[in-house]
Amino acid sequence: MRARLLTTLVVVLILAAPGCARASIGWFELDRTSNTSSTLRWKYALDNDMVYTGGSWRAGTGSTTACNQIGRGWLPVGWYDTWGHWNNYDGLIKGRVFYLQDKRCGDGTLRTELFIHSEETASNGQYCPTSGDDPYCWEGWTDYYSNGCIKLAHANAGFPDAIGEAHWEWHNRFGSPAHGSYGLYHRLYVG
Repeated sequence: MRARLLTTLVVVLILAAPGCARASIGWFELDRTSNTSSTLRWKYALDNDMVYTGGSWRAGTGSTTACNQIGRGWLPVGWYDTWGHWNNYDGLIKGRVFYLQDKRCGDGTLRTELFIHSEETASNGQYCPTSGDDPYCWEGWTDYYSNGCIKLAHANAGFPDAIGEAHWEWHNRFGSPAHGSYGLYHRLYVG
């Protein structure tokens, strides 16, 4: 009898633990309000149909509000699939990145090479060799401007570690534990 009660208690605790619900899912939502002061939120739904908001961060998106400005404009509205996630990406952008699907603007302009990222080195640090705007150094509010992606602050110059927090939410609140290339449907909504 005591063994049965203990087993039941363990099963209840396991099922109640975060990450054990089979139908749980997480996603980002971007509320576009300006190029340097939009809001990215982490949302997650448990298998009990409740939707929760995790982290919320100031985000930059583009350097113009025109969607059809390739490499400058806001992301097109709608749902995006995630094509991959890396902790130590080492391309033109570096560090912790979420790679998003290509998407067309309302006028048909195809937007490609879309990411959620910050200004950091491939090893998640800062490289600030000049007093100007360095591409792998978070210096201030103008770093929220992007080449058409979603950009989050890096913990530097008094800014919060938004990219680190988004990374944590993704891995711990039903995004994915995987790294590298893969496909996950509907993991970002831009509105």
